[in-house]
Amino acid sequence: MDAASTLVVSYCFPPYSDTAGIVAAKRVREAGVPVDVICNAMDAIRKRDASLTRIGGDLVRRFAAVPSRTAFSSDRSVRDFVTAGLARVDAWESVQGPYEKLYSRAQFIHSHFLAARYKAARPDVEWTAEFSDPLSHDVMGHTRTSPFGAGFLMDHLSNGITAAGFTPPESDNINEWCEVAAFALADHFLFTNALQRDFMVDHCHDRALAGRVLERATVSPHPTLPREFYSLVESETPPADRVNVAYFGNFYANRGVDLILDALAALPREQSARLMLHVFTASPDSLVPAVERAGLGHCVRVGPYVDYLEFLALSDRMDLLLVNDAVAPEGVVNPFLPSKWSDYAGSTTPVWAVVQEGSSLDALDAFAFRTPVEHLSGLTQVLSQLALGGAPARRVTTPG
Repeated sequence: MDAASTLVVSYCFPPYSDTAGIVAAKRVREAGVPVDVICNAMDAIRKRDASLTRIGGDLVRRFAAVPSRTAFSSDRSVRDFVTAGLARVDAWESVQGPYEKLYSRAQFIHSHFLAARYKAARPDVEWTAEFSDPLSHDVMGHTRTSPFGAGFLMDHLSNGITAAGFTPPESDNINEWCEVAAFALADHFLFTNALQRDFMVDHCHDRALAGRVLERATVSPHPTLPREFYSLVESETPPADRVNVAYFGNFYANRGVDLILDALAALPREQSARLMLHVFTASPDSLVPAVERAGLGHCVRVGPYVDYLEFLALSDRMDLLLVNDAVAPEGVVNPFLPSKWSDYAGSTTPVWAVVQEGSSLDALDAFAFRTPVEHLSGLTQVLSQLALGGAPARRVTTPG
């Protein structure tokens, strides 16, 4: 078996079940070349799903989940991961020599910190840095802040940024340091949508650095797996006498999906009885009381997340899949493209999108139904149409 000349740094990676890790594994499959993978041992906050390793398959030659402190953006966890990750990479390179290519993906920020530290020590490696979302700003347009303490890691990155001809951040915001280090040192950049790219470039205070990113940027939506992945495991069969609408994800305050319950409650009983909303969410127990209070037990089923391959199989068995935008404040660009869409895109089930005007999701022309966010009457109208007219036609997907 050929050794890998590409190093993948992804703080989360299969078998750990997390959207960021799944997308990174899809990128490996999409590239189709052997890789060695460094990730963090995520057992403290993520469960394992062994079936996820099918995504990367035999392309993953060596894999190491280093036992560093696990957190989302803390200075200590970043330093632990960089130290432990570099030690493992050094051991691998002592056997085979330096890597030719490097890929890292954030979220989480740890990935780019380790990649930047490696690039600073190995300037000849060709580094592709992917951003799933803006790091230094959230969907509300607010700055994400977490302190980055002075020390060897900051010094190494500061020297690398300076050597590249740019100015290190004046702040101690670890999220800004992550963006600037990647912007200054990486050779190529992946963004999931053009709005995200433009948002991040516009918020880069160094215009020369922003220009460098634009010159080297590629917009590449989350990959969609081949059709074969949608039938690898068995899944339950939803009730045949209902129009089955599925929502996979959490009910967030800034996404307005809880309005779907209000919309169902607004329907006449004879219409809601023809529907079944299946909700698969991280905290089902917190949603059940709301369903009961609304008197929707007859048309809403709430359950926990299922393993990823079962989710793909379930998506094919439903009559309609619901995907929703994050909601940015008025006047703030919405730079987020839900990764869920890439999974829905491979299913034969039609999709209902709840979109914010002007978003990347709104720009897609791939939906059986489209409803504006926070628009109760629009949601009610679609549900009524489903109850009276039945399920929409199945989609024809392009074989992967």
